[in-house]
Amino acid sequence: MATLEQAAADVPGHVGVAAKHLDSREELHLRSDEAYFTASTFKVPILAELYRQVDAGLIDPAGRVKVPDELRAPGSGVLKELAAGLRPTVHDLALLMIIISDNTATDTLYHMVGRDRLNETMQDLGLSRTRLPMSCREMLYSMCGVDTEDIERGNEMVASALALWKVVPGSPGLSEDHGDVSSPADMVKLLQAVYDGEMHSPGSREAVMDILRRQQAATIIPADLPPGTDVAHKTGGVPTVRCDVGIVFSPSGPYTIAIMAKKVTDVKSIDRSLAAVSRAVYDHFNR
Repeated sequence: MATLEQAAADVPGHVGVAAKHLDSREELHLRSDEAYFTASTFKVPILAELYRQVDAGLIDPAGRVKVPDELRAPGSGVLKELAAGLRPTVHDLALLMIIISDNTATDTLYHMVGRDRLNETMQDLGLSRTRLPMSCREMLYSMCGVDTEDIERGNEMVASALALWKVVPGSPGLSEDHGDVSSPADMVKLLQAVYDGEMHSPGSREAVMDILRRQQAATIIPADLPPGTDVAHKTGGVPTVRCDVGIVFSPSGPYTIAIMAKKVTDVKSIDRSLAAVSRAVYDHFNR
């Protein structure tokens, strides 16, 4: 049984971890207050803010939204491949954003909730390391060195760059001063606020938890846990960055966990090594 420190030592990159048992309130930390690129884990704050605005009467989750062509974002997802004129519901977009990390769904919701409101809510929650100034398109265009108003061409250029794991060092999208960043401690604090019902009505809390439970990528937090372990989470990754944040419902009780890695040097082994970190946290809370 490896300790958190032992498991983290095998990660091919700089990793930070935070975890908090939601019954005993015991906490684990490893470089948890440092800033890390969020990659697609920034979709969890968007989801939380979306349903906060649902409770405020600003957004109808059953309302249908026309996805504009200018928001067809590169990278993961299926909406960018579908015919124009599609009108999914807000809830549909939230599902796509989380369970298959659809970037077009994400950017539609990012602009719907509002960049400023999203960041103000994170600051109001005391998430001092969390800054989310970029949409998926803005981040990917920046880090891949793409500058074009031709949506189709831009998306192709990003896809080519990502396939080659080629990014622009020092670009704003990969800058801790200008890109989307958070910390494991902040992510755990946000997840606890969601779990404890501090941000939402009971109905909206349940909607957020249900969406996170449907995550289809299971290569990090759940990968090395006992079969059937219930996990509500969101993964994220771009070149040199890999993350997973969520809530694990373990035999001893639920706990939040955020695993965030940067300066990743071995893409093939990173998920396996981070899954071992997740297992070390599970074993600690269920020893």
